[in-house]
Amino acid sequence: MITLSVDPTSQSFADGQALGALLITAAAMAVIWFATRTWRRGPVPTTAVEAERAFSAALRRRNIVVGVLLVVAAAGLVRACSYEGQPPTANAAPVAQERVIAAAPRIGAYRLLSGAEAAQYEQPASGKKPRGKHWFYDGPGQGPIGAILQINAVEWDAGLAEEKRSDTMTYELRNFFAGAKASEVTTFEAGPWGGQLSCGFIESNVGVRPIVCAWTDGGTSGSVVLADEKSLPDAATVALRFRTASEKRT
Repeated sequence: MITLSVDPTSQSFADGQALGALLITAAAMAVIWFATRTWRRGPVPTTAVEAERAFSAALRRRNIVVGVLLVVAAAGLVRACSYEGQPPTANAAPVAQERVIAAAPRIGAYRLLSGAEAAQYEQPASGKKPRGKHWFYDGPGQGPIGAILQINAVEWDAGLAEEKRSDTMTYELRNFFAGAKASEVTTFEAGPWGGQLSCGFIESNVGVRPIVCAWTDGGTSGSVVLADEKSLPDAATVALRFRTASEKRT
C-alpha cells in the first residue's frame, strides 16, 4: 500500500505549520525593521531648526514602519490560526461499546461463500495475505464473486491500534485508496457506528470497474470490493449494510 510519511491532516502537522508561519512572520518583521533603520533616522541635522524637522520626520517614518509591521503581524497571525488539524482516529471516533465482528451469512443479494466455494479464492493475487480477516460473497451479477469483505480490528492487530492512536481518519482512508489506485473517491454517510466511509472506482481488465468502499473508526478498519454495483452512492449503501451487519455492538 502507498503510504505518506507525514500525516498532513493531523493536529501536530497543523501546529507545525502554524509555528512555521509565526517564525516566518517574525523574520519578515525583523528584516523590515532593520532594513529601514537608516531611512527612519533620516539625515543628521546640523542646526537646531533642522534637528526639530528631522525629529518630526523620523517620528512619522517610524510610525509608518510600525504600521507596516502591525499589518505583517496581523497577516501572520491570521495565517497561523488558519491551520486546523484533526485528532487521531482513536480519539475522533472512539468505540465505547462491546463488539462482535463476524461476516453475516447474507446481506441483501449477497451470499457468504464458505468451505470449498471460498477456498479457491483464499490465495490473494499478490501472494501477500491481507491484514485482518476477509470473506467472499456471491452477488447479484454473473461473476463468481460479488463482494470481498475485509475487516481488521485493534483487538487482533496491535499495529493497527498504534496507527489509530497517531493517524487521522482522513489520512488512513487517503492511504487506503492510494494503495488501491482508486479514482473518483467520494465520502458518504458512515452510518450508526460513526467514523468515515468513502468509495471509489478501481481499474479492472475485465471490462467493468469494480467499486471499493472503505470505512474506519477508533477500533476498526474495513473495506468491501463490489463487482456488481454500478454507482458510488449505491455501492456506499451496500457497504454500509456490510459494515453494520458484520459488526454487532452491544
